[in-house]
Amino acid sequence: MLIVEIILTIAAWGRGWKWLSLLPLGIAFGIGLIYGASGGNVEDMGAIVLVDVAAIIALIVMTIVRKPGTEPKVKDPDTK
Repeated sequence: MLIVEIILTIAAWGRGWKWLSLLPLGIAFGIGLIYGASGGNVEDMGAIVLVDVAAIIALIVMTIVRKPGTEPKVKDPDTK
């Protein structure tokens, strides 16, 4: 899942979200790190999986929807 999140983060960055695209990955990674460091059980990882899925959904939305105000600059062929 981490590889999918990294690919989606790169795609969202390219769609104009820049630093905001790092938030879902950072939040999911941070919560997982805190859970693992506090001695969490593998059996109780349901909430962590939900956070990971929510991060992937957020990144998919960021990848599909371009950030408002960041339309690609297309040169008008009629101007010189």
